[in-house]
Formats: sequence, C-alpha cells, structure tokens
Amino acid sequence: MSANNIFVKDGAEAQIMDLALYISKLRGEEGSDKAPYVQQIESDLKKDSVYVQLAKDASIFLTENDKEVEGAFNLMIVTILGAPSTVLSEAVQAFVDTLTKTESNKTGLKQKILLNLYNALPGNSPLRYNAFVGLVEVTTQADELESLYGQLEYVDAWTKQWGIDQQTQRSLYEYLSKVLSSAGEEKLALDFLLKKLATFEENDNQVVALAKEVVLRAIGMDNFFAFEDLLQYSSIQKLKGTEEYELLDIFLNGTLSTYQEFAKSHAGLIQDAEKNIHKMRLLSLASLGSENLARELTYADIAKNLQIQEEEVEMWVIDVIRAGLVEAKLDQLNKTVIVHRSIYRVFGQEQWKKLSTSLSAWKENLNEILAVIGNAKLITGGAMQGGAATVTEGGDAKASN
Repeated sequence: MSANNIFVKDGAEAQIMDLALYISKLRGEEGSDKAPYVQQIESDLKKDSVYVQLAKDASIFLTENDKEVEGAFNLMIVTILGAPSTVLSEAVQAFVDTLTKTESNKTGLKQKILLNLYNALPGNSPLRYNAFVGLVEVTTQADELESLYGQLEYVDAWTKQWGIDQQTQRSLYEYLSKVLSSAGEEKLALDFLLKKLATFEENDNQVVALAKEVVLRAIGMDNFFAFEDLLQYSSIQKLKGTEEYELLDIFLNGTLSTYQEFAKSHAGLIQDAEKNIHKMRLLSLASLGSENLARELTYADIAKNLQIQEEEVEMWVIDVIRAGLVEAKLDQLNKTVIVHRSIYRVFGQEQWKKLSTSLSAWKENLNEILAVIGNAKLITGGAMQGGAATVTEGGDAKASN
C-alpha cells in the first residue's frame, strides 16, 4: 500500500503496515516496502508488542509537518484499540505518553487526539482514566487548564463509570490536586485532596499523614475560613492530640493571643507566620462581630482585640467584609462599627441557645406588632360603621353608638 493512502478500512495487519509505511515516509526512508522501518514492523507483525512500538514511534507525527498527520493519529487510535487485551493497556498508555511527553507546539492537535481517544474508548473502560489524565496534562502544558474547570465536577461520576480501582481513584485525586495547586487554584486543589481523604478507612496507615496535610493546606490557604467543615471527616477528628489538630482548634475557637503563644512553641509547624496572623485577625474580628450583633463596637475595642493601631481599624473592617465574614457599617465620625451579620467560626450548643433566645424575642415582638395591627383594624372598622370603637382592658374592642 502507498504511504500516502493510510486511511483505508482494512484488517489489523493492513492498518499496522499502513502506519509503518507512513512513519517510514516521515523519517525520509527510501524503498517503500523495503524501507528499514517497514521491514522491522513486518517482522514483528505477529508480536503483540508491535502495538506498543507503533504507539511510541507515533511521536514523529508531532515533529514533522504533514497534512495527513491528524488522519494518521486517528488510524493509530483505531489500530491500538484493536490490540489484544494482553497488551491493550500498555499500548494505550504508550500512546498517551507519546502525546504528553513529545516536545511539540502542536498543542491543539494533541488535545484533539487525546479527546478522540477518550471518546473512542468504551464508556466503562478504565483506560478512559489514562486518556483523561493525558488530556489534563497537555492542557496544563498549554496553560489552558481553566478550560477544564467546568468538567471537574463530573470527575466523581466518571471514576464510577470507568470502573477504576480505589488506588487509581486516589492517584487521580492526588494528581488533580497537584495540578490545580500549581495553577493557583488552591480551593479546588483542597477539594480534591479532601476527596482522596474520604476514600480511606479510619485505621489506614496512610490517612494520618494525609489528614495532617489537609489541615495545614487549609490553614495556609487564602480566603479559606470553613474550618468547622473539616471536622466532618473522622480521619481529621482522629488527629486529636497532635500539634496539627491543636493548631486547627485555634483557628476554630482561639484568639490571636492563643495563636501567638502556640506559634512560639511550634515554630517548625508554622508555614507562613504573616499569613496566619492575617487570617487570625480576620477570624477574631468576625468572632467579635458575632458576639455583638447590632451593637456598636468602638474602634478602640477592635484595635485591642486585633492588636493593631486605631488608625488601622477601618482597613481591617473593610478586609473582613471583603472576605465575606461580616456585614457591617462604619461610622467614621463616631469611630464605631455596627455589625449586621457575622459568621460563627463554630456553631455549637452555645450558638444554638443564642439563636433560640433571638428567635423567641423576635416571636414575642412579632406578636406585639400583630396585636397592635389587630386593634388598629378594629378601631378603623368601628369608625367606618359610624360608631366609636373602644378597646377594653382585656384587649376586646367594643363599638359604642
């Protein structure tokens, strides 16, 4: 067959030889059927390893300019997926490696071929994992990872559909966490690390180190304040008694002073002291706000709580509002702050009691308002009937003629 005519629908051996002829042509070999590469592949035609060899040698499709390379890649997909089951996984991974590791500026072509490979594989094939990781890798190399963010919410469902084992699932979550962290997407990176954490049993030896990593990553992350959410993971609760859990508890319940004392005696654990101080000040201000809702807070009170100068108070109030922790109004003339809403760092029994008290007071006030409205309606109704309305001591209205 001609090396220029590689897109024929034929048997596996014919497809293999078509690819061999095309690769030989791109290498600049002469002799067509007698070319060295063609003869090599022909001698290995009955060996399963020929599929892996072709997958590796397809790297030339990315380094040579030829109008038929995309078609050749698609033929390669068809050929590889027709490989015997004993070598199919190795051949697919070799093909993915070729696309991800070959230096080439044909990023768009790499992405397209990997997507074609993914779609050509059965929906329940574990090999879709290999193709997906390859696609993420190539997209990352092109600095276009953001284009895949919308697809990441389906990863959990895909892992079930692909039928991959638990260890492979963990590897995927770990890989995505690292890639996203390198791209500056710390929140998404932590989400996938938490997904990995959720796959472990409590008594698994690996879980302790991972749980500690999660705690430290969350503490060091900008704009992460949902520390109470971490306690839903039993593996993190099992850290009680460790310095990592003690640090987490400070960010949940502690003050700036308690953090500073802890930091002095655990310097090796603190990864970014300045960032931690900043976060603790924001959390301390949020706690101060939740304890004084709808009441005036003086600049002096805030400055003392945050260990700052009064001139800095407005900046910190603005920062805590921007972080979404508090809704408040500044009174610059009187140097006071009125907090309308604030997060609770921990919502426990004490907070439920406060909420119950507030709701009871609100209910009582509402009943009083309803009583006033009811009386007003009775008075208005009596007046419209031409008689004067009076309200008795018992709260009943009587009309007099």
